Amino acid sequence: MVILGVFLGGGIGSILRWLVTSKISSHWGVMLTNIIGALLIGMASEYFLSKTNLRPEIRSFIITGFLGGFTTFSTYMLDFNNLLVSQKWYEAGAYLTGSIVVGFGFLVIGAKMMRLFIA
Repeated sequence: MVILGVFLGGGIGSILRWLVTSKISSHWGVMLTNIIGALLIGMASEYFLSKTNLRPEIRSFIITGFLGGFTTFSTYMLDFNNLLVSQKWYEAGAYLTGSIVVGFGFLVIGAKMMRLFIA
């Protein structure tokens, strides 16, 4: 059942990622999905830490499947490389730094938001 959850969640997350990135048809769409994914994975991980009685299939569906399919680190690295090859140094730096720093910030915010909801 865990494998089925990962499979279904991954498919749903991938379709949602495609919808977001097709609306923002550049590397900024990928950055946005990674930032949103960081927020959601922060919230989900905090929630699952507090709810230890949840079935592992649910956790696998959401974190490994859905959020794994939704976020796009490999595409992110490809886009970063393409910016470097195009000698768009400032944009490449902003893209790399923004994705990591803002993404991490949103992960922390998501975890704190969930703590407020479950407290």
